[in-house]
Amino acid sequence: MDLTKLLSLLENRKLFFSRSDYFDDPYEGVWSKAGVDLIRNPGLNGGLPAHAVDQLISHSDVMKTKMYISCWFASEHESAAMWKLYLQSNEGIAIRTDHDSLCKALDNSDLRVRTTMVNYIDYETQPIPFTNLFYPFVCKRLSFAHENELRAMIWSEEDVNREQINVDATSIEIDIEPEDLIKSVHVSPSAPKWFGILVEQLLVRYGLKTDIERSTLYDRPTY
Repeated sequence: MDLTKLLSLLENRKLFFSRSDYFDDPYEGVWSKAGVDLIRNPGLNGGLPAHAVDQLISHSDVMKTKMYISCWFASEHESAAMWKLYLQSNEGIAIRTDHDSLCKALDNSDLRVRTTMVNYIDYETQPIPFTNLFYPFVCKRLSFAHENELRAMIWSEEDVNREQINVDATSIEIDIEPEDLIKSVHVSPSAPKWFGILVEQLLVRYGLKTDIERSTLYDRPTY
């Protein structure tokens, strides 16, 4: 993330969830071609009439407006690709947490939040089962496998009284305690030295007692 997003997290003490139809990937939340071919086959779809099949497939467009997602990169090692893809400049950071801490932070919300690893599949040959409306949101194409994504998801239909999610909301925010969620802050490998100092000063100002580490991804080898 860039520095403004870190500042927003620390200042507002909230975790951001984007509505899924605002993601760039046009395949976000849709069924795979292999699955659609199966369900349109009268001999394999359990006798569903054609209009019911079309309605089920088209409902994915509605679901995308009701699903809110927070995306995390899950790995023991940093990724050069992720630094390049998700920063607008050299001046960026990554926050590190662990799954238990993330779940604990989300459990404090009145909204129901699910976490899951994303499955990367071939949409031409691997069907996404039609037995659960969440399944299209836990699968992505193989081209995105480098993201190794863990996502937290909120379905607005489970906010039955519409007390927290407006029907036209394009994003929502969940209250969190940054000091409990953030285990360390990593500074971009291409960031100037002064930027790392600024990040450290920012963490001190907000009373966040956590490690700050500068990525050594592009340091010259010393052997």
